[in-house]
Amino acid sequence: MATPQLTPEEEQEKLLEVAKNVIDTQAFHMKRCLDQGKLMDALKHAFNMVSELRTSLLSPKTYYALYILAVGQLRRLESYLYEEKHGKRMAELYELVQYAGDILPRLYLLVTVGSVYIKSKEASPRDVLKDLVEMCRGVQHPTRGLFLRDYLSDAIKDKLPDTGSEYDGPGGNVKDSVEFILQNFTEMNKLWVRMQHQGPVRDRDRRETERLDLRILVGKNLARLSQLEGVDTATYRESVLPRILEQVINCKDKIAQQYLMEVLIQAFPDETHLLTLDSILDTCGQLQTGVDVKTIIVSLIDRLANYAARSPELIPADIDIFAVFFGNVKQVVEQRPNMDTQDVLALQVSLLNLSLKCYPRRLDYVDQVLGFCGTFLSGLKEGSKGADINKPSCVKQIVNLLTIPLDHYKSILTVLRLENYKPLHSFLQYETRKQVSLTLVRNAVENETKISEVEQVDKLLELIDTLVKDVADQPGPDEVDKEDFDEEQTRVASLVHLFHNDNISTLFQLYLAARKHFVAGGNMRMKHTLPALVFRFLRLIRMIKTIRETFPADSTEEPPIPLDDETWSRTGKRGFQFAHELVTVLAQNRALTHVTLRLYLQCAEAASTCAFETIAYEFFSRAFAIYEEEISDSKEQLSAILLIIATLQQVDCFVSEDHYDTLVSKTALHSARLLKKPDQSLAVSVCSHLFWVEPRDEKPSKKDGQRVLEVLQKALKLGGDVMDASANVALFVGILNQFLYYLQAGTPEVKPSQISTLVALINTNLSTISDPSGGDTPATTTFYRNTLDYIRRMKQENPAFQDIVVN
Repeated sequence: MATPQLTPEEEQEKLLEVAKNVIDTQAFHMKRCLDQGKLMDALKHAFNMVSELRTSLLSPKTYYALYILAVGQLRRLESYLYEEKHGKRMAELYELVQYAGDILPRLYLLVTVGSVYIKSKEASPRDVLKDLVEMCRGVQHPTRGLFLRDYLSDAIKDKLPDTGSEYDGPGGNVKDSVEFILQNFTEMNKLWVRMQHQGPVRDRDRRETERLDLRILVGKNLARLSQLEGVDTATYRESVLPRILEQVINCKDKIAQQYLMEVLIQAFPDETHLLTLDSILDTCGQLQTGVDVKTIIVSLIDRLANYAARSPELIPADIDIFAVFFGNVKQVVEQRPNMDTQDVLALQVSLLNLSLKCYPRRLDYVDQVLGFCGTFLSGLKEGSKGADINKPSCVKQIVNLLTIPLDHYKSILTVLRLENYKPLHSFLQYETRKQVSLTLVRNAVENETKISEVEQVDKLLELIDTLVKDVADQPGPDEVDKEDFDEEQTRVASLVHLFHNDNISTLFQLYLAARKHFVAGGNMRMKHTLPALVFRFLRLIRMIKTIRETFPADSTEEPPIPLDDETWSRTGKRGFQFAHELVTVLAQNRALTHVTLRLYLQCAEAASTCAFETIAYEFFSRAFAIYEEEISDSKEQLSAILLIIATLQQVDCFVSEDHYDTLVSKTALHSARLLKKPDQSLAVSVCSHLFWVEPRDEKPSKKDGQRVLEVLQKALKLGGDVMDASANVALFVGILNQFLYYLQAGTPEVKPSQISTLVALINTNLSTISDPSGGDTPATTTFYRNTLDYIRRMKQENPAFQDIVVN
């Protein structure tokens, strides 16, 4: 029966198990010999033990497991050589182990003895270090040589001459330690790179994975360098960094260059990077094409940005971190024309964060970043890589570039000062551009940013043009979600309430600037934006009126506006003229009939408050024109006429009886001409209030009791013509309450007897529909019962109610 073939993993496990058994056996004999004081025999067993590391059959990962086991046993030998009295001088042992046969176990033993040799202080550390690092050149197999030098580095790490250490002196100093580590690092990196070129091409991916598993062995050298107390900034800049960068460039291997640059940035302190930025960034431009330069530079930028934000006082005044980074990053991008667009933009995002953390007041630095991105994207758009701009990864970076300054400054006014903001914003497609615009609007509203200059209004509304007007790349009307669109336009309209300036004339100009943009927005947008602007014009006019009325006549201060009657008349009329123009624009859209009607009435009421009689009359006439020409639905007509009545009842500016009588007659006529009898009765009864207006603000009252009675009687007649008994009763109860109001108001023409007759009529009509199946509504019954309760209570309190008969 054939033996089943082992998988590569099982084969490795089997080979490792065999080698481990040998190591365990030889380690056992070595320990027994050491316990018996047989040093030479122990060295032979140690030699046999580490000879297992000569194998070429194990993968780097499996070899590492074997290496850890063997090195652990060598530590025991090292401890014995230093602590026990074995009768041998270290110089003698150091020379003796060099006679061992095979080079790899010989060098492992030599490093072990050399470590003790330095620790015993019988020899100069400088000489031993130099000797060991040179001797290790004898092993050039990548895997075996790499692990040998790792053992050398670990064995010597606590015996390196350094400032303040016990090994510092005539026999060696920190410079010798630096030289030793750099030589070892250089040789280890060469061996590590060479691993890539051993074996067939088909195994390249596997070898790359194995190399990545071993990268920490090389990187430990740089970490060890950074831990030397004697390596100050000057030593690092003059001796250490040039050697490291030279090796990085010369190795010409993208994996090695990527890893070593990352370790270099992470291992050494921030203050050293500050003084060597140019050298590091210049090296980034010389790295191989496949190296992710973006990650390296971003890591360095982010680290220094955090350092500057944490300890700004430690940043030398003569070093402009941003300028150094910006110039070098620009050069790197130019040197690498095939660099991914998203990587270029990610670099600029990091530069932007650096600028905001280190130089928050240098708005020109932010603008430089945005300007570079705009120029870069313009070049892409004209070339073959134009499609890259719309990739999600690139779009995300562009959005970051646009939103980070906004989030940092929390002021849209600061963003508007950036000349290159809008050009970069224009590279986004419609939907993303709209979302960024909404972010700008939300920021302004949430932070209550006051916009006080005409230029700011123009810049803002031009920047968010996707929300303000139709643009070429917007989707068709059928593709727009109406609810989302309405919400967006509501937000845009809220911007109007942020326009503010203590100078009335300037504030007026702000509204005019907004009007210019809003009227170009189309009907769908104007129904949201123009009403807000109309109300701001009305508020402005009322504010001017208040200033005229409250500004002290004997004040020595200059008033914010001229207070003479001529200026007030001219300014007020101008404001109402602009409001009229805006509402007229809306009136051209028949779908906005109700909005337009309400706005005309609002303007009429405001004009009345400001005592502009002719203007108020004009607004009322426009409201009636809308009613007559545009509103045909009976329900909408009733709603509109009630709204007109309510507004007309509130105005008190009509000195001319002709104006007021004309409007009242028009209102009464339209009330009586409504299509449905119940609507006619209701509207006519409400019209009665136009003939009985109490005095307000020292304005004379308008009280015509006879007309009130005539209108109420007409309402009763119209209500009596209603065929539906329930509707008839509901109308009569409503008219009854109107009679009670005027009786309590002291209208002499309204008599208790009239009310008693109406109560009796309602009772009679109610008796015909007392059966629930007759359609009587609980609301009407409850309303009537409460009305009767009120009459009974008032009979006890008000003499005018005494003669009312309530059964």
